[in-house]
Amino acid sequence: MAESSSQPTPETGAPIAEIDLGPSKLDQFMDNHQTKIIIAAILAAIGVVAYVINDGLAEADANDAGAALLSAQKPNDYQEVIKTWPESNAAASARLLLADAQWPDSQPDSIATLEEFINNYPAHPSIGTAKTSLGLRLLDQGKTEQAQEVLTEVAENDSYSYIAPMASIALGDIAKAAGQTADASEWYEKAQLDSAGHGNAFQSLAAARLLLVNAKPPTKIKPSLPAVEKAQKLSPLKLEVPDTQAEPAAEQSATPPSTPAPATPNPTPETPAP
Repeated sequence: MAESSSQPTPETGAPIAEIDLGPSKLDQFMDNHQTKIIIAAILAAIGVVAYVINDGLAEADANDAGAALLSAQKPNDYQEVIKTWPESNAAASARLLLADAQWPDSQPDSIATLEEFINNYPAHPSIGTAKTSLGLRLLDQGKTEQAQEVLTEVAENDSYSYIAPMASIALGDIAKAAGQTADASEWYEKAQLDSAGHGNAFQSLAAARLLLVNAKPPTKIKPSLPAVEKAQKLSPLKLEVPDTQAEPAAEQSATPPSTPAPATPNPTPETPAP
């Protein structure tokens, strides 16, 4: 039980104040709720451990997915990464690589994969690359208007500064093919800029395109034939072939023929005397 101490006042003899020397409110709270606090601490500890375990498992899955993505080479390999780790960043990147692997054999599947990537991963760091790739694929298929729409979105978006010059070059090529050299020059000039200050890997390519679009073709000059009067005065060339057979003949005629020596007659046999 709490003890109290007081001093009476001169007028009334009542105590001025009482000092409670018993347990504090905090001690009483701890006594009443000690079991609950212990249970809450245990649950919190279990939650922290579960979070650490879950985070470790997620990190392990991410490492496995990344390793599988690095070793993938064929479309089936990329599809396996997407199927096994569908929520990982590696699965998103695998879709982008899958589209490139599908293009040589199945262009419609490649286009569908790129569109799926763009729709499902709008905040992915490679979203600008995916859109640029889609625009170039559409351009290869002859779908110029659709390609121009996609590429213009990339070229005019500051958040895609790392790939925007490539889109600008493609738009310049489209304008040049249409005979719009002024528009082509503007796109090539834009492609040389480095607005983000991170470096422009396409600057030299854009400069080369700009030189070509402004270059004037060489003037074709048709060679003129000589005048008729000059043609008549010209005489055909005569080639003199030395007579190689006449000289030996002349040498033969200059040397007199040799006269054979007369034949010596057989001597007459002598007749013996009788």
